[in-house]
Parts: sequence; structure tokens; C-alpha cells
Amino acid sequence: MKKQITFAVALLLIIASITSCKKDEGTKLRDNVVGRWQVAKVETTVAGSTTVTYTGGPTDYFEFRNNEANEVVISFNGINTTGIYYVLVGEHINITYNGKLRVAQITTGTANKLEFTANVEGATPQTTEKYYLTR
Repeated sequence: MKKQITFAVALLLIIASITSCKKDEGTKLRDNVVGRWQVAKVETTVAGSTTVTYTGGPTDYFEFRNNEANEVVISFNGINTTGIYYVLVGEHINITYNGKLRVAQITTGTANKLEFTANVEGATPQTTEKYYLTR
């Protein structure tokens, strides 16, 4: 009986430590994402077409807010759009704006560079966007 209790406690401790590490990883990445980022460029690829590159201007930015609503303000050519974002474990970020969900893999996430590749869910034909953001 004592062995079973010891095994159960050990199993619970292992599970708790694994889940806490994953939470810390997601929280750390979110902390790196929060803030204002200038758009360096966006590469958009629509299935069957060549990639179109948009070079960011001085008024183009993403501002990931640190609030309960997980708001992101996106500005292109001086036109602001508010959406929501979620940073997920495993270097993923989901961003919804203009009625479209972008499911993205973060490829670079440092203090001054954020790059991610997003599939636009529900887009027909399939659309992929690669964002290059800097601080």
C-alpha cells in the first residue's frame, strides 16, 4: 500500500512539473511578443500565384497588448484594426483580425525581431502570410 501511495505522489509531481514548464514556456514567449512592433515586410502567397511582398511603412505596426482581452492593434497605411491574439506553447500564435483567423508558427522570437508564418483559415484559395516585425 505504501508503494502505491509513493508511486501516485511521484506521478502527480512529475505531471505538475511538466505542465508548469509548458505554462512557463508559453508565458515567456508571450512576454517577448507583448508590445509594439514595426512591420518590416509581409510576404503573401496565394495558392497557384507568386509571392507578393509588402514593405512596411512608418505607420505600419502590430501592437500586442498585455490585457485580459489579448488585444492586438494592427495598422497598415494608417488604418487601424483591432483583433485578438493567443500565444501558445510550442512557438505558436493565433491572431484574428478582419474576420480571419491566422494560425501561425513563430520562426524568430527575440527582443527585437518577431517573425511568423501564418495560414489564413478559411481563405479560398489557400493563403499563407509571412510577417517580419522589428522593434
